[in-house]
Order: sequence, then structure tokens, then C-alpha cells
Amino acid sequence: MANESTNGSKSYKDFKLNSLLEVTKAINANFSKDQLLQIYASILKNQLRIQRFVVFTVKPNLIMVQELTSGVETQALQNINVHDYLRKINDPLEVYEIPDSTFDIFSLIIPVFHKEKPLAYVLIGGDAEIEYLHDKDNISFIQALTNIIYVAFENKNLAKENIRQERIQKELELASEVQNMLLPHAFPRTHDIEVDAFYKSHSEVGGDYYDFFQLNEDEYAICIADVSGKGVSAALLMSNFQANIKALFHYIPSLEELTRVLNRKVIENAKGERFITAFLAKYHTRSRALTYVNAGHLPPILCNDNRVQYLYEGSVGLGMIDEMPFVKTKQIYFHPSALLACYTDGLTDLQDDAGNYFGQESLRTLISDNRMLNPKELTPMLLVTLESFKGSQPYKDDIAFMAVRFV
Repeated sequence: MANESTNGSKSYKDFKLNSLLEVTKAINANFSKDQLLQIYASILKNQLRIQRFVVFTVKPNLIMVQELTSGVETQALQNINVHDYLRKINDPLEVYEIPDSTFDIFSLIIPVFHKEKPLAYVLIGGDAEIEYLHDKDNISFIQALTNIIYVAFENKNLAKENIRQERIQKELELASEVQNMLLPHAFPRTHDIEVDAFYKSHSEVGGDYYDFFQLNEDEYAICIADVSGKGVSAALLMSNFQANIKALFHYIPSLEELTRVLNRKVIENAKGERFITAFLAKYHTRSRALTYVNAGHLPPILCNDNRVQYLYEGSVGLGMIDEMPFVKTKQIYFHPSALLACYTDGLTDLQDDAGNYFGQESLRTLISDNRMLNPKELTPMLLVTLESFKGSQPYKDDIAFMAVRFV
């Protein structure tokens, strides 16, 4: 075969054609990467009689990875500085032209490109082994063979990535559906309370949640919460949290005890991998008293009479530690037309084109300056303000906002 190859005989041309067909059929038959590399190595060793070779592949980050080796000791390869020299080679090159002596165990380097992108470098050793490879047709054959193999690998990786992206997209769609089911689409109608809210979804679904619902004739529950992280698992954890909120708020009158129970529930369900920040409150219509616990959440803004304040009092986030060292509740009495604004960190962390954050103080000023607007006027005005502020920047996190007016 070596003599036939050297002479460029018809049988050698047939061999090259048959080899390419064999590889193509293997690719179409969906052979594994290891199987394709075995066929490739067999062609080099058994048909081309090349016993000493190394193939370095180029990964997306341009890191060279030794992928296939024959007849070369590992120690010899460890001394080769492939990253400095191989990426500079655009055409087949005899090793004596390289100043680095560590390449001396080889005689020829054949680069393989696809659409000007480097795929692999084939290093062939021994003068006797490469005499006939000085023929351009033979070097082109090795380049074509290697190209077919490694383009197939890239296509396989691309197909896997497409499948992964489709799976992620389906998960995000599911998470979005879960999240939309959690958020109330209407609030209780009452003559002395006005409520409005909005949720601005980011492309990666998170675990933001808000709610306002009636507990009994005189009391209402208020809640806003945010799960750490994003995706389906965050949405499902929030779904479980919402179910617990709806059930436990009715049966545990003490906000301190409710917070401790919710903490245990989050730990059981999140397994220590996530936590939830939450603001939990009860409002008594006849006494006009709001009792609240802030479990590590961004402090809601309260405009009450002539005072504007943050509601900080509470505990650490839910699910952060097994047993909460403290849970503090606070009670506030509302003057007529008090306004409570609850939000998640996607709002305050929103950035403009210069990298500035919208921030808590900007939100506080906006709420204070527009405190006499009813919630259905305030929420769209805030959305317009955020759109104007961010400029060309995307929303990098979900935003939840809820405004409650106590008439």
C-alpha cells in the first residue's frame, strides 16, 4: 500500500475515496466520537502506514487538547508548548522550520481548518513515514479526512446544544406558567383599601411573588417574596411557598410563629440550596393597624401621614438557617390615605446605560412625590419611569411591585 501510495496509483486513489466514504457512512450511522476516532486512527496507521502521530483539537476557548496519540510517549508531549506555536500555523509545515526543539520528535504539522476556523492540528513523526506526504494531494487527503471527522464532532456538539437549549426553553415556559398561576389576577374589592401590582418578567424566570387576600371580615394578608436563583426549581419552590402562605396565614394567628413555620417548610423543600426573602403582614381594617415581619426582604416603603419610612423589622431570610435566632414583629397604625409600596430587588438593581442603579432612594423619592396617586395610577407611572431610566439596557431580573392604599 505504501508503494502504491507513493506512485499515486489508481488503487491508492480508490483507497482515499473508500476511506472518505467509510467515514461518511459512519457519521451518517451516528457512530460515537470514540468509534469515529478509531476509524480515523486505523486509516492513518493501517492504510497510510503512519505509526507516530498526535492530534490536538481546538476547543471553543482556543485551548488545545490532545485527543488522539499513537507511538509517542506521554513525557515527550508534556514538553511541547502547543499553544504558542500551533495556533500560528496556517499551512502544512515541516518541523525543522519551527525554532522550538521540543517539536523535533515530529517531522510534519498539518493544520485543519473549517471556514477559517482552526479545528485540529495533526503532528506526524519520522522522516521515513512522511516521504510520500510531501505530495500535496496526500496532505490534502489527510486534511480532508480530519476535516470531515472534526466537523462531524462540531455538528454533534451543536445538535446537543440545540437539544439542551430547547429543554431549557421548555423549562422556562413551564416556570413562566407556574409563576403566572401564582400571581393574583384580581384583588379583593373593598371601600377602604385599594391595591394594584405589576410583574415584569425577565427572560430567565425567577421566583418573585406578591399577594393580597382576605383572612376574615376584618383582616387582610399582605405578602411579597423572592426566591434566590431562577428557573423551574425557583418557580416550583415559590409555588410550594404560596400554597403554605394561603393555608397557614388562616390558621396561625401569630406572625412570629408563622415565620418560624415557613422557615422550616422552606428548609424541608429547598434542601439548603435556596432561600426566600419575604415581607409578611396583616392589616386590621377596624383598628387600622398593620402588623408585619420582614424576613430578609428589601424594606417596603410606607407613606403614613407626613412620614416616609422603610419597614425593616423582622428576621433573617426563610431557609437560611435551621432555627431562627430571632423573629421580631412590629405594629404600625395608619393615618387616612397611608400608602404601602412593596417590591423585589429586580427593581432597585435595574441599571441604566451608564451602569447606575435605580436604587432604593430613587424609588423612595418617586413613591413619596406621588403618594397621593391611587395604586392604579402609580403602577403604570412607575413602569414608564423604569423604561425611561434603563435606556437600552435589558431587564436583568424579574421585577415585582405592589402598592396598597389604606383609605
